[in-house]
Amino acid sequence: MNWDAVGAMGELLGSVTVLITLIYLAIQTRSINRQSQAEARYAFVDAMGEINMVIAQSEANASVWRRGLKSADELAEDKRMQFMMYMGQYANLWSVMHQLHEDPLLPATQWNIVCADIRSILGSDGGQWFWRMGGSEAFDQPFSSFVSSLLAGNSGAYDMAKMASRE
Repeated sequence: MNWDAVGAMGELLGSVTVLITLIYLAIQTRSINRQSQAEARYAFVDAMGEINMVIAQSEANASVWRRGLKSADELAEDKRMQFMMYMGQYANLWSVMHQLHEDPLLPATQWNIVCADIRSILGSDGGQWFWRMGGSEAFDQPFSSFVSSLLAGNSGAYDMAKMASRE
């Protein structure tokens, strides 16, 4: 065997090593992306659970939430502030979920749930009041534009206040 053959074998071995390394890195990157998506889903579920529990654990809080969804203008000043804080918490969460969806770290199945919640909650009279009173200006332009276009279509929303009432 001459030196040219040894050099060719070395180049071939180096190429195979690079190819194996690239395949390994691709597998690792895919695994990391899946883990990031799982963490984003968990963060969504955890954050929604915390907000929902604040409202659900207190009859007074649930009353403010329900009445605020119907008409925030009819709430007393302190109750209106409380309702506004609830809305702000939801909107903050949705804004983060929007960014995760854009990155794309939030799967479409989870994003569809977020969109349904946005349409439902911000589509209510109280949600629209919140959005008009400054909610739309509190967030970055891409999220505000997305929400405004979503609300303009307003298809497929469920009415949380109506579902909770006896009417």
